[in-house]
Amino acid sequence: MPEIPGTPGRAPRDLRVRRETGEHAVVVRVAGEVDLANAGHLAQQLREARREAASGRLIADLAEVGFLGSSGLVVLVRELESCDRCGVSLRIVSSSRPVLRSITMSGLGEVLPVSPTMDEALAAVQSP
Repeated sequence: MPEIPGTPGRAPRDLRVRRETGEHAVVVRVAGEVDLANAGHLAQQLREARREAASGRLIADLAEVGFLGSSGLVVLVRELESCDRCGVSLRIVSSSRPVLRSITMSGLGEVLPVSPTMDEALAAVQSP
């Protein structure tokens, strides 16, 4: 599979990503715009978070994402597949209209597990 473009080592200025390791899950908080220029950075951050997810739970919080391009959708689908192979539960958090529109318009609404709030995502990844 080809790599997603972008500079994996440096955070692009229009994308902010931070990881938090909590008791119940590793949370990757994403803010800004996810596009072709920075999707590689997001992919790297999600990979590293998956490796840190000793609890077997990973949450990608996209609540502060203002644009989610097709490259970002590819990153999310690939990460979901990787999580499934590793036994890690992935949940996406967003009630952001641009994010939900991208997911819906791409036909991935039935593929990507999206919760509108962090509480709902935590409940979803904790349930057997």
